[in-house]
Amino acid sequence: MDTIRTTVLFACCTALGLTLAEQLLPAGQFAKQIRMITAILMMTAILVPLAKLDLSQFRIKLEYSGSQAADLQAVADEMQEQAAAESIRNALNRALSEHQVNCRVLKVSVHIQSDGCISINEVTAEGNLLTGAVFLHEWLGDDVTVTEGGMPDAPDG
Repeated sequence: MDTIRTTVLFACCTALGLTLAEQLLPAGQFAKQIRMITAILMMTAILVPLAKLDLSQFRIKLEYSGSQAADLQAVADEMQEQAAAESIRNALNRALSEHQVNCRVLKVSVHIQSDGCISINEVTAEGNLLTGAVFLHEWLGDDVTVTEGGMPDAPDG
């Protein structure tokens, strides 16, 4: 409240002083410049006290509830898993192609653990699955399930 009172007092005093100054100065060729200086001084008289005003109580606070943060984290984790699965799928297809194996990886099921380790659970492929599965098990480990069209392959013996 004191800031508003000070602003109004400054504005009134400035207006009074500038009105007296305009009356004392000769009218004529400097009238536009005097009006511009008057306007600048008037704005300064109003804005200086307002600039000192504490507006911290009017700040907008954006806070996420626990469930919203968990939802955002779940979405981020899923996007990270999808990106990892796509990258691994592309790398496996390049490696199979380099080894001239007529097999193509369609999907890689991955899970990223809390410590950042990537677990590959299942690889879905098409083409020469017998030869492809041998290479995929060699590269990814025997615990990875290699499927064709949603059907798991025969267990290794």
